[in-house]
Amino acid sequence: MRMPIVLPDLGAAPVRLSIWFSKPGDIVFEGDRLVEVVVAGATFDVSAPATGRLIEHSAWPRDLLTPGQVLGMMESEASGAC
Repeated sequence: MRMPIVLPDLGAAPVRLSIWFSKPGDIVFEGDRLVEVVVAGATFDVSAPATGRLIEHSAWPRDLLTPGQVLGMMESEASGAC
């Protein structure tokens, strides 16, 4: 099943995407660090919501982000993608 990787509300703005730790095609496990974002000089990680395969990035380093924005898509293990 396809599922979005969503930026949580970090309570401050602006939020900037710093780095992706995985690339499309990589297998990731629930809780793995996928993306690092920077807000108010602090860094935060966005984790994989499930185990599966990362299928696309929708945001890129240096992009300004908003809470709830889709950062990428993954295919969950339950769908047989892995």
